[in-house]
Amino acid sequence: MLEKAVTKLNFTVQLDSLKNYYQTLIKDFDHLKWCWSRHSGEITEEWRQRMMLDQGTLLPYGWAIQSNLVDATIPCPPYNISTHPRCDYRNTELAFGLVTTLQQLMPYTYRWSLVVQPPGGKVSRHTDQGDEYTGHIPIYEAEKAVFKFWDEQENRKDFNMQADGSVYLVDTIIDHETENFDKVNRVGLVFRFKRSDLPQLLDLKGQIS
Repeated sequence: MLEKAVTKLNFTVQLDSLKNYYQTLIKDFDHLKWCWSRHSGEITEEWRQRMMLDQGTLLPYGWAIQSNLVDATIPCPPYNISTHPRCDYRNTELAFGLVTTLQQLMPYTYRWSLVVQPPGGKVSRHTDQGDEYTGHIPIYEAEKAVFKFWDEQENRKDFNMQADGSVYLVDTIIDHETENFDKVNRVGLVFRFKRSDLPQLLDLKGQIS
């Protein structure tokens, strides 16, 4: 089971386009960046207490390309934990360029975001919703940043993804956590989709630019 926790999909992306996209977010969309230091007071108390148990979980930040907040001008957190009025996920002004192309080719995907895991950053051990897969597209990968997975016998396997245009299928209903042991940021696009839609995704081939 653990051997297939992370696998490459059958298509790739034009990585330079995503690097340019990331730089545009930094330059022009700082107002939509969610980070702990600015927005910890806008999440549920349960989640705030849970995250404060491990300082590494306070370091990651990012941009919600799709938001479930009624007011799409407010930065949306990476989990469904905001105290702001919520709605269904839909695109924000961050949906443009190659991201839009990917969404059009995969209309069954949702909860698109760009995530940054700085050195020491961590997402604590958990499992995701049982009817979903997660897609990851590394933009900048840190050599010592790992995805850790555990099976029911507590055997563990670590994965490191390559930022070479590959797109990864991650089986996040398996117990997992991520941690960056490196000295550089780990940056990537993340999206989700129903497990029933995997056959459609496997049909997608070639390089997308």
